[in-house]
Amino acid sequence: MGDDILGGVRQWLEKSGHAFELRIARAFREGGAKPVDVSFSYTDAVSGILREGDVLARFGWKALNDTPASVEVVVECKSGRDDPWVAFYDKSIAKGSELEDWVYFAHGPFLGVTEPLGESWIGQPPFDAVRTASHLVAAHVKDSHNPASDAVRQVLSAAEGRRKWYLERQGQDRRGCVIVPVVVTGGRLVACHLDAEGEVHLEEVPARQWSRGHVAGSRLGFSSSLRVPWVSSLAPSLS
Repeated sequence: MGDDILGGVRQWLEKSGHAFELRIARAFREGGAKPVDVSFSYTDAVSGILREGDVLARFGWKALNDTPASVEVVVECKSGRDDPWVAFYDKSIAKGSELEDWVYFAHGPFLGVTEPLGESWIGQPPFDAVRTASHLVAAHVKDSHNPASDAVRQVLSAAEGRRKWYLERQGQDRRGCVIVPVVVTGGRLVACHLDAEGEVHLEEVPARQWSRGHVAGSRLGFSSSLRVPWVSSLAPSLS
């Protein structure tokens, strides 16, 4: 009976995605993040409702003039075992990348703290995209239920919630916090685009490789035009 119970719990942990969240959290810890929280609370930017995020990883660093600052990676985890995700690309929306396209900034009175990050990060994965996916969908599901797009909206809302939390609770000694929203999926990713003749071209994104997404603020209900990195099977290393 005991083995039956443990086996059932193990199966539930894998199917529910909780085990996947634990593995992603461990990957961040191994990458040098400290602390790393599995399950964290934030206030939804649209509804004001208290919600739960999956993984929150923090990296400390010395900014300009040895000013202590931090990077927070807000992670939405989707085990995604059932249906592949399809990212739709259109070369006509290709453009260069700036750090403001990817992150939220939360400053104290020291506005220059995070400025050097643009030079350090842009051009490095995942901040090296010259084209972005216009939208992301889960294949073989009803249009009314799109867990892939939901994951992007959820992580942007959580990142905005963390930004407001930092600004509201820190005093004048706050330095700077850079908040990076990331979606991690254990499922398969497929890139889709049209060629010059209008034919559909599909290419599977290799596991452990970055892809990029973009969600317009009008779809979220609050001001956001961030690009959201998503990665298959492995959390990113920002060390």
